Order: sequence, then structure tokens, then C-alpha cells
Amino acid sequence: MDLQSALEADIQSLIVRITALTVNWAKRHDIWYDACHVDPIAHYDEEPFLGGALLLLCAEGGVNTFLEWDYDEARELNQELEAVGVYLECHESCTWGYYFIDDESDLVHAAYQVARWKWICRLVEADTADVSGDLYRYFAGNAQDFHRLGHREFETLISSIFAARGWRTELGPGSADEGVDLRIWQRDPIGDLLTIVQVKRYSASNPIKLEAVAALSAHVDRYNANRGLFITSSRYLPGVRRFAEQAGSKLILADSRNLVEWCNQSAQEMVMARNRAMAAQEILPLLQEIQARGTDPRLVVGDRHHPSFCVVLRESRTSALLAHIPSVQSSGDFHVGRVMPVLNCGPEIFARRDTVFRATRTDEQGQVRYWGQRTLFYAWDGRPVYFDRLD
Repeated sequence: MDLQSALEADIQSLIVRITALTVNWAKRHDIWYDACHVDPIAHYDEEPFLGGALLLLCAEGGVNTFLEWDYDEARELNQELEAVGVYLECHESCTWGYYFIDDESDLVHAAYQVARWKWICRLVEADTADVSGDLYRYFAGNAQDFHRLGHREFETLISSIFAARGWRTELGPGSADEGVDLRIWQRDPIGDLLTIVQVKRYSASNPIKLEAVAALSAHVDRYNANRGLFITSSRYLPGVRRFAEQAGSKLILADSRNLVEWCNQSAQEMVMARNRAMAAQEILPLLQEIQARGTDPRLVVGDRHHPSFCVVLRESRTSALLAHIPSVQSSGDFHVGRVMPVLNCGPEIFARRDTVFRATRTDEQGQVRYWGQRTLFYAWDGRPVYFDRLD
């Protein structure tokens, strides 16, 4: 086991330990009800950052009351947690985060790596083109982690890579797929070109043999496809490549080196698409169009603490890039009032990198919502949005 793996194992052990400490403490005082521990990535569904919470305690009732009012019992728990190197900090009502006391220790970096891997897996599970490019940048620089994915996750990642390049993709069922893991259609002036794909997530010590590639070649003819693409995280035996060369352009072999190259290309495409969407010649006409129409589904608002307006720059079925735009108060005072978006802002507003952020997109019965920066955004209805800082 290498050093990083050992540190990550220590993180998992620590999470188990602080969970047990908290639960045992609450049970001693008969307050372990309406409470649970949750993973920050699953709870907030946002990209992790170095020094973020190791674990969350979501609690109402006695647990939250004791902690919020700093009862003697709460100090007892804090002492036990400090003994293992962590402390509790309130995020918001009923939600508490566990943090490392020594924020420069190796464990802090290990916890970030664990959280980042969970985040990458969530991006893979989305099964669509990642509009931010984070997913592709990660694997372009961490090819060794292809092997950490499950076989289905590996297929999903490959589907996402090609979808990001503008091709239509269709994942097979995962079992009983009749030798086809993925279908790809690429636009062509005389019609779509169909590529059928076989995917094998193998280790380098398990090379691809001739039988597997020959089977794919037969499926190309069976489905009347334009070509077959065999993708593996492993390698091919010499005779396999000779067989593919004889088939010409109808049979293509790809390995982890090709995957890294494709991830780089897809990441660059996402960056360019983001820059195009943020360019003045794109964003300013969009804002002018929204201003003329009064409402537009691309203008959304979220009001977790105070109304925040954004425009949707790019989106796929499950993710989106949103950009903040300023607002102005139309009535009321500092504490209570209503705000409206400012749609006649200049391009300098979008020059700041933190203006743009990634959000999860959902569509339930035609109601599109975006979740990002711990805020739920929805289409603005054109009316001033009420706020109450005292609520």
C-alpha cells in the first residue's frame, strides 16, 4: 500500500471513529433521534475544496439543541472529538460539519483526495456530456484512476467523452448487450456514421486477446455499422494489432493513451465552449433579448438566503454552467424588500472567474431546476423577488 492509499484508509477509519463517538455520546444522554451522519458530497452535491468538512451531522431535536446552546454535554462531545483531531462547526440550522484542527496536516489533503474522487464518480454517474470539463481534466491527469471505476462507470465515462465532442451516444443495457457496449453516431454530409464500441476495463497485466477483437469485427458486419472501436484500459497482444490493421479503417483499437488524449480534447472543447458562451458578443445580446421579452427560461433565480440571479450559459441533460448577474433593490429597505435583475450590465461583469459555476440540472414534469452553490435556481417569472433578511 502506498502512502496516499494508507492516508485514505486513515480517513475512512477516522470517519468511522468520529461517527461512533458522536452516536455513543448522544445515546448516553438519550438524544440520538432525528439525527444522522451524511457525506458532504452527497448532501451538498457540489465540488469539494481543500479543507472542507470531513463529515456532516444533520440533527434536529436534542442533539442540535445541546450543540447550538453549548450545553455542558456539548463540551463533553467536543473534548472527545478534539482528542482525535477534529472539531464541530455549525454550517446552518441543524447542519454541522466536522473539521480537522490541524488544517495543514497530510490528512487534510488525503480527505480532499477522497472527496474529490467521490465528486468525480458523481460526474461519471450523470451519463452525459460534462459541460464544465472537470471530469475530463481529472482523468487526463490521472489515467491510473481508470481502474478505480467500475465496468459500468467506465462505459459511462467513455460515452460522456464522445457526447462532449458533439456525437450522439447510446449506452447498451450493461448486460445481455450482444457484444455492443456503446453506439456512437457521428454527423456526416451523406448521413450519420455508426460506430459500435466494445469496452474492457482491464489491468495492464490482462491484455486483450484476438478472440475479443475478432468478435467485435463480426458485430460490425452483423449490425451493418461503419466501423468498430475497441477500447481498453489495458493493452493488446501483438497479433491483435496485426488483425486490426488488416481490417483497415473498419476496426480501431484504443487504449489508455488514447483515452487520455480524448479527455484532453474534450476538456479543451469545454473550455472553448465556455469562453464562447461568456464572450461579450454572446452574453450581451442574450441579456438584451431577455430584457426585451421580460422573461426567459435562461434567466433563473435562487433565494436560499437572498435572491440571486443567474443566466444559463450552457446545459446538458444533467448539468449546466450558470453565471451570476447583479441585482438591484426595487422596494423596501435593507432588511425586507424586493429585488430585480440588472440586465443592462457590461461584459466586465463576466470577467471574474467566480462569476461562473457548475450546477446540477433536473427536469421533473417540465419543471427545470438547477442546484449549485448550495442554492436551488428556477426560471424567473419577471416579477420582483421578495426577500426578508430577518426570516
